[in-house]
Amino acid sequence: MLTSCGDSTRANVAECVLGVFAFSDDGKMLGYRRFPDSPADIAGRIISIQTGTPTEEHRELMRDLIRKGITEVSLESGTIIDALSKEFGRLKFRHETPNIAGNILREKIGEIAGEVGCAEYEGLAREVGVIMSGMRLRAESGKMDRLVVQAINIIDELDKFSNILIGQLREWYSIHFPELDRLVPDHESYIKLVLELGTRERFRADEIKMLLNLAADRAEKIEGAAMRSLGGVFREGDVRMVRRCMEELLRLQALRKELTEYIDGLMEEVAPNLRTVAGGAIGARLISLAGGLQELAKLPASTIQILGAEKALFRALKSRGKPPKHGVIYQYPDIRSAPKKKRGKIARALAGKIAIAARVDAMGGEFIGEKLASELRARIAEIKSRD
Repeated sequence: MLTSCGDSTRANVAECVLGVFAFSDDGKMLGYRRFPDSPADIAGRIISIQTGTPTEEHRELMRDLIRKGITEVSLESGTIIDALSKEFGRLKFRHETPNIAGNILREKIGEIAGEVGCAEYEGLAREVGVIMSGMRLRAESGKMDRLVVQAINIIDELDKFSNILIGQLREWYSIHFPELDRLVPDHESYIKLVLELGTRERFRADEIKMLLNLAADRAEKIEGAAMRSLGGVFREGDVRMVRRCMEELLRLQALRKELTEYIDGLMEEVAPNLRTVAGGAIGARLISLAGGLQELAKLPASTIQILGAEKALFRALKSRGKPPKHGVIYQYPDIRSAPKKKRGKIARALAGKIAIAARVDAMGGEFIGEKLASELRARIAEIKSRD
């Protein structure tokens, strides 16, 4: 089937998993360049073509066509034309979808595969398809993990602003009832009392006890402090404005909760193995600190173990003190609740499983999260059982 071009000056070029092929208008093959035998290399070339980057096989075939007197070339990819036209000014390119070459390859690929020496075309095409699916999945995950990073950044900013705001609100209300700041250190309880009761004159033990579920003596202590308070007088407008700001703070906290649930849902799509092993919140935080899922997957377990504790590590290196045993993974329940002398071992075990989970997720691999989590639980139980 392979022939010279004769007097024809037009060629039709298209690509398939075998390589890049050129045909005349009457269907005769004018030339071709095979892709490498490796399915991974073939998949990489096809992805490049789809993103508008010509392969070296394209360039070699164009040079061959010029030597054969071809002056006009039709291709199915407009972006490939843009790139090739800059390199091969002697050729006139036109965009046709589909073109003659593409139709021939789709209709007679089995016959053409035999002519160019590829006896296992179907198996090759299937393997290339699997690799490309994995590449696309990883590319999509790479985009989605940026959503995780940005959402984590928003949560961090919300936390900073909320902490500043609650501090300012407590200071503001302390002008009226300064003793309450010491008696109720918990922010949520403090806000609930102010929102429900308002001025200190309404702080009665039975109301306080009911709102916070406190013991009678503590509720009475707060009531006594309100009655003897040295704070200034708050008018109705003052209390209303403080309450209004506290309501906005509660809305920010509700938004944070929604964001946390959103991140957990993203993690189920982006890194299901990591989410199962470490939890959505810790997994997302690790992805954010590493700069992305692919970046996290490249880190050794020893680095993952102390992600988030960089300042403590640098301080230890500078002072020649003991390096930190854990970073953000300290939030993992079994580390936080373990005796101090066993936290390092549990942190190492967790970091090891996180490293495996992140690599599998980054490569678009199968779900092995439950297996990893089960192995981790067994290892933690073993560590805790030892003296």
